[in-house]
Formats: sequence, C-alpha cells, structure tokens
Amino acid sequence: MPPRGPTAKRDDLQGVRALAVLLVALGHANVPFLRGGYVGVDVFFVLSGYFITGILLRDGFGGERGALGRVSIRRFYARRARRILPAACLTLVTASIATFVVYDLMGRDFLGTKVVLEDAFAASLFFANIHFIATANNYFAAATATMPSPFQHFWSLSVEEQFYLVWPSLLAIVFLVCGVRRRRRRGRRPVEVDWARRRRIATWVIGLLIAAGCALSLLLSIRETASDPQAAYFSTPVRAWEFGCGAGLALLAARPRPLPRIPLAVLGWLGLAMVAAASYLYSSHTAFPGDAALLPVIGTGLIVLAGMAPARGGVGRPLAIRPLTYIGDRSYAFYLWHYPMLTLVWEAVGHVLPVGENLGLLAAAFAISAFTYACFENPLRFARWLRGWRTAVMVPISMSASVCAVMVPIGIFDASLASQAAAAHRAQAQVRRLAPAKHQPDPTNLWKSTPIPAVGVAAREARRGVSLPKDITPSLGELERENTYIGYEIPKGCQPRFGNHATGRICRLGDPTSKHVVAVVGDSHAGMWMPALISAARADGFAVVPLDKPGCILTVIHRNLPSWPCATWYQWALHADRRLHPLATIVEFQFTSALQASPASTTSTLRTVLGQVRHGVLLTDPPGQNQQPSSCIARSGATMGDCSSRLPSTYVPLMKSLARMSARSHYPAIPTLQWFCAKGTCPMVVDHTLTMRDRSHFTMEYSRLLGPLIAPVLKPILGRLERRGHHAQSVATTLDGRPVVDGSARWATYF
Repeated sequence: MPPRGPTAKRDDLQGVRALAVLLVALGHANVPFLRGGYVGVDVFFVLSGYFITGILLRDGFGGERGALGRVSIRRFYARRARRILPAACLTLVTASIATFVVYDLMGRDFLGTKVVLEDAFAASLFFANIHFIATANNYFAAATATMPSPFQHFWSLSVEEQFYLVWPSLLAIVFLVCGVRRRRRRGRRPVEVDWARRRRIATWVIGLLIAAGCALSLLLSIRETASDPQAAYFSTPVRAWEFGCGAGLALLAARPRPLPRIPLAVLGWLGLAMVAAASYLYSSHTAFPGDAALLPVIGTGLIVLAGMAPARGGVGRPLAIRPLTYIGDRSYAFYLWHYPMLTLVWEAVGHVLPVGENLGLLAAAFAISAFTYACFENPLRFARWLRGWRTAVMVPISMSASVCAVMVPIGIFDASLASQAAAAHRAQAQVRRLAPAKHQPDPTNLWKSTPIPAVGVAAREARRGVSLPKDITPSLGELERENTYIGYEIPKGCQPRFGNHATGRICRLGDPTSKHVVAVVGDSHAGMWMPALISAARADGFAVVPLDKPGCILTVIHRNLPSWPCATWYQWALHADRRLHPLATIVEFQFTSALQASPASTTSTLRTVLGQVRHGVLLTDPPGQNQQPSSCIARSGATMGDCSSRLPSTYVPLMKSLARMSARSHYPAIPTLQWFCAKGTCPMVVDHTLTMRDRSHFTMEYSRLLGPLIAPVLKPILGRLERRGHHAQSVATTLDGRPVVDGSARWATYF
C-alpha cells in the first residue's frame, strides 16, 4: 500500500500533538516522573517540519500534467499568519496585562516587571529565543528572578518562525530552477520536457539539502551543547535538524512507494517508547539538546513513518482516539496559555505550588484554550473575509497590539521609577556615616560581635513594626540597573566575565601606585565587597586586586560546569594570586543554605582554599533576606518588620565551626554579622539605606558605607600578617612580570 501523503488527514498525529503538549505542560507542572517533559517541544518540531514541508511539496510537485509547480511564498506566509498570530497575540496581550497587575500593582516582584515585559516584547516580534540567549548568561539578572518568565515558552515559537523564514525560500528556488523550460529556438520544434526526470532531480536536490542541513545542524548541536548549553537550547541553527527530520519524512511521503506494514507497526511502538523514555529519564541535568535529542526526535520520526502505512495492531489507532485528537486540535492554544497560567499564579502567591494545585491550573488553562480555539483561533483562521490584503493588514495590527500591550505598562513602570528616584535623592541627604559599636574597634567573635548602632536601631524598629522611611536610597531605578548590569565599581574587563570566560585582566584598584596588594578571591559575594574594600584601600594606601568570578560558588570551584568553567577560573586565580605576592588574600564565598546546613564540610573546604591562596583572610558571608527587597519596599504600607528577615538557625553553628577553624589554623576571620543583624533580626533598611539589592547581594550604596567600618578591622590583620614575617624581604612580581623589592617590612609604620 502506498504511504499516505504528508498533507493527508492524520488523526494519529493529532494524538501525537496531544502527547507532546501534555508532556510539556505536565513537566512544567513539576509532575515528578516527567522531569524530561520538555522533549515534547522536540516532538512538535518534527511534526512541524513534516506538515509544513508537506504543504510546500504539494505546491511544488502539484503542477498540471506532471509538471513542477511553484511554491507561493506569499500564500505560505498568509496561511502561517492566520494560523499563528491570532492566538499568540491574544495570549501576549492578556498575559502582559496580567504580568503588570501581579508584578507591579500587587507588588509581587516590582523590579521584575520590566524584565518580564521585555520578554513579552521579544516574543511579540518572534525573537524570544535570541533574547533569552542574550540574557541567559547574565548571572545577576538571573539571580534576581523569583519565578520563571511567563513568556519563556515563546522561544520555541520564535525558533519555528525563524526556521520558516529560510526553508520555504530554499524549496521555492529548487522548484523554480528545476521547473524552468528551455526557450524554443526559431525554426525548431518545441522541446519536450521530461518532467518525470525533473521531478526526480528536484527530489534528489531537496533530499541532499535536508541531509546536509540535518548533519551540520546536529554536529553544531552536539558541539554547542557541550560548550554553552544555555545558548544551544534556544538556538535556531542547533534545532534546525529536528525540523529537517520531519521534512525528510514529508519528502518520503510525497514520493509514494510501497511500505511494509508489519515492520512499520513495530517501529511505531518503538518510537512511542523512545519518546516516553526520554520524558522519564531526562531531567534538567541532561545535556540537552545535543545527541540526547536523538532519542525523542527519532522516536517521533518512527511514529510518523509507521502511520504512513497503518496496520492493525499499530500505534496509530490508540493515538487517534477522540480524547487525544480533541486535545491535539487545541494543542497550540493550550501550549500558549498553560505557562502564563502557572507562572503568574506562582508569582502571585509567592511560591511554586504543589503538583495537585498545578494540575488544577492546567485544567483551567485548557478550558481557556478550548474557548480560544472555538471562538477566536479557528474563526479567524478559516474566515473567508480574512484573505488577501486583509491578511496583510492583520499582521501589523496584531503585532502592534501585542507591542502596545507591552510598552504601555513599561511606560507606567518607568514613570514610577522616576518618582522613586526623586525620593531617593532626598534620602541621600539624610544618610549618616555608619559608626562602629562602642568599645569594639576590632571585632573578633564571628557570631557575638556587638551590632553597630544604626543596625541596632533598625532592628528595634522592625520588631516594633515601624513604617518604612518615606525616602530610601538607592532608588528602585538604580536598583534595577544594579540587578542587571552590576559591576560593584570594578572597571570593565578587570574580573573574569560570566560564562565561558575563565580569565580576565588583572587590575589594581584603590591605590594602584601602592606596592602593598590585597587580592580578593571568591564568587559574586566577594565582588559585592569591592566598594567597601576600595574605600578602605584609598584611605589606607594599598591596592586591591579582584580575582573573583560570579557564579563559581564554593561547591563548584573544582568543576568545569557547562558554559561555566569554574575549575579553570580557580586555577587561574591561584596562579595570579601567587604572582601578585599579596600581603593578604581575602576569601569570600556565598554561604548558601546547603553550605550552612553542612558546617563541617563547609569549614573544611574553606580551610583548604585559605591554605591554597597566599596569606588567606576569611571574610564571612553575611546573612541574606528571605524575600526580594525591591518588592517589599515598593509594597504600599510596608513596615520595617515586613521588610526584615530572621537570622537563619543554621548561620550561627557555621560561624562557630569557622571560629574554631580560625583559632586552630591561625587564618584571620572577619565577622560581618554586626553590620547586618541585631538580636536575630536582619533589617533591609538601615538609616534610609537599602542594604540588599536582591536576596543575597547587598547594594553598592551600603557597600560604600561599610568602607569606613571594614578598614579598622582589616588594618590590624594586615599588621599582624606583616609582623609574623610572611612578607618580610620577599620579592613581588608586578603585573607586567618585572620584579620589584617588596616594601611590606615598612607596613607596620605605614599604618
């Protein structure tokens, strides 16, 4: 029996669409046995390549009397616009308004408002995948996000539309070239065209294009996934081979040949098992797409192939049952609606909901999808009046509506930031210099140091529920810039960059002319101390050299993660530290909840790091906040108590363990608790100054205020290191490799 053509009605493939969208939706709902549900997108890509290429081949091979036809690019994009735009634009407009309400008006994540709406803007213009590639490597921007973007799933739609900017044109060129008739010369008979031969040539050319494109794309996918999986996941060239597999099947179906039924029936069940295995076995830790995508893609291809010659006992019949085809018909609308439904509700309640409640949200999303399909998507898709020039007009109108739904809330948000900036300017005049606690110029106790007066006052106000100060600095606009482009006063290029960049330019900050060097090694939490350390360095005349790398927390400094070579950076930092011959090397890493819960192993790891750097000094990581500061201070009627956190119960045991290590090993340790908490309360706002820019990094403004406090703590430590003779008569190496005589023997008198 000849196979069914690629444009034939295939109820079994509607069932496959249903399975694909259910895999994606249930995976997003955190169903535990579908951690790899994201492979449903790959199933969609194969089906899309099959159906869309089938439509194009029908035009190309469908000429009269066996001749080759022409692929109408105009007609193709008109069909795509009527199919894709109505439901997508409706979802974008609705979700953008809901985002503004939840993030801004409800105050759930005030500074996240613009970030998420920018995602919607990218989705409106079908470059969401490129946008997410550009933002995926921004560690600080990612760290501020409390929930996934409601528009993140639009990346796949962008990939699909970008692929179809190229593929139809290639097919149109092939059919145009192969279908050109020779001109008849004067006095000669008309040249008979061998259309059968030309159809074979066109078939071979298209087949070679598909094979070559798939091979190159798959090789690129494997390479990019190994080096930069975040970018590879969203990349159109990396995903092109998945569409190509579907296109190859469409070409096979367009050139009918007998296919054996029984082997295909077996292959169909095998394909379904492959897709199911990928969704069950894969997880967020799987290097995907890469060669891991072969399992679901080939599995989908086998299902499509098996359905070309359906046989009794094959996979086609169970896939074509009415419930699955019903979901499959509405799969596009359901895919669009399900993710905003989940993420916006999560954001509104402040946490990810359990699986049972997520399934209820999916049911609500499907109900909306069914209504959209019946009353909006299908009526516009098949409306006779929406043809010709009206379709051409619909495209800019639809996209403009989406863009306006995004830009209007962004404009309102920016206006709010402007008013906040004026209030913050007034607050700067009220901020006083932080003073140390009396009789404690050199705090040495890591968990019992007396809080500084300003923190003590703020903690008492938090316990009494006093209203937040009217004017707070930095402004929310400045906070937004810090969260996105934060550099903590480190000049561009003076620290290892995000992602694959393992090394950076070594720079002397503070007093760059000084021969006395203090190096700083750690993750982004080391970097956040740079304004304070630079202030201390300028006051006391030493140079500060940052060797930190954001994202390389203590648990991964000996591993090269995909697109994040922390082990390479750490070895570089140790080598640079040895070459610098610093008077001291400050070590500061984020104390995550996991590290705090394991004080013995954390202490052991830190002791190893302190022993590997030159003259290690531990700067303890302060406690963070349990909510986003920007959202709290932007909330109407918020109090100091609302915008404060309790000291984690695991923090003090870790400090005690570190104190014992410091006493036994003689590595100096600097406490920081007294600058952030008092009697178990850690306020966000201290004397009109917002301490934290997100849950764990403090603001540049507060870091600058800490400069005069850390200087007198650091000074005696450096003096003791000099008196021990660690630096006496040593030879340092300047950054350009020339040796100079170290002047650290004069350090004690210098202070």
